[in-house]
Amino acid sequence: MGKLEHFEDGTRPPCWYPFWNGRSWCYDFRVEGIRYRASTGVRDPEAIEIAITVAKGVHDAAWARALSPYPTFQEAGDLYVGRFGKHAKEVEELIEYFGPDIRVDEIMPFMIDQAMVDLSRPTWHTDQTARRQVFMPTNAVINFALGKRPRQWAHSGREPVLDPEEAERLIRVAQEPAKANLRDPERRLLKLIAFELGTGAAPGETHVIRAEDCNWPTRQVWVRGVQKGARKTKYRRRWVHVPDRSLELMDPLPEDGLVFLTPTGRPIITDGEHGTHLIKQFHKLCHAAGLRDAEEIVFYTLRHTWATWFSAQVGDLALLIERGGWSDAEMAMHYRKQAPADLGERLLAHGWDFRP
Repeated sequence: MGKLEHFEDGTRPPCWYPFWNGRSWCYDFRVEGIRYRASTGVRDPEAIEIAITVAKGVHDAAWARALSPYPTFQEAGDLYVGRFGKHAKEVEELIEYFGPDIRVDEIMPFMIDQAMVDLSRPTWHTDQTARRQVFMPTNAVINFALGKRPRQWAHSGREPVLDPEEAERLIRVAQEPAKANLRDPERRLLKLIAFELGTGAAPGETHVIRAEDCNWPTRQVWVRGVQKGARKTKYRRRWVHVPDRSLELMDPLPEDGLVFLTPTGRPIITDGEHGTHLIKQFHKLCHAAGLRDAEEIVFYTLRHTWATWFSAQVGDLALLIERGGWSDAEMAMHYRKQAPADLGERLLAHGWDFRP
């Protein structure tokens, strides 16, 4: 039996009015272009009154959703990616997981935890990875839509910063890449690490630097922009200052073309979603150097490290913001971590001098 066309008095039933499909009472209606078609769950042919209550409740909830001031997760996610250019791949997957109709205010913490389980990969060896891939982008979209600050997780136990001794171990391995089972005869990974440690330039910025951007007599390099897909803002264009220690490790430098290349001499690709394709080689160096939580260390760790080192020696927040290319003090403070009082002296002992 299909949908009822008319009541006995000749009037038309409301659009949500349930109908019997041979197995249960169902509803089928549209609200603002969205179709709601499902079983009420009532399987007793005589229980029409219960089915009416269920169907009307779904209809009223549908209109409440349509008239809600809150956007759907899909609407908020699309705007978030378009506005900030972050988490594009993760947000796309989350939209598919949550569906196109759920509102941001309807996603409860339990649902996010469930998503962390359902969307996990066999390659995600730590809970921190699930947080980065699911928790952080979900909350970023929700809090962006609601105008709230993001929820904070308890600290994982390790700041994303290398101390001078760890950095030197990484450098020594990069100087002898065969110890990490890597073929890098030109020590190109060493040059990349030394530059990012010494300047705080982000990976996407570093990979497009050309020889003509470098003014070695003044130890300055012009950061002109980023690779396609890296999605960084224009205020990041700036001069970065290269310390002597970095210059020593980077020698010899190319006289034309891209300054930083892969170990095979090809351009470094950054697509803005998967990071650089050098991460596996980088992790081999980290493992060979005996760094703690080596899989959690990425090229961006070097930017956090530089901000912390620079602050420990210079202590000028305005100069930190200028050199790092951040838009405000809050973001700079996010990168600059708490450091022991002797960090500046330890850096000098290893040849790192960031003082103007």
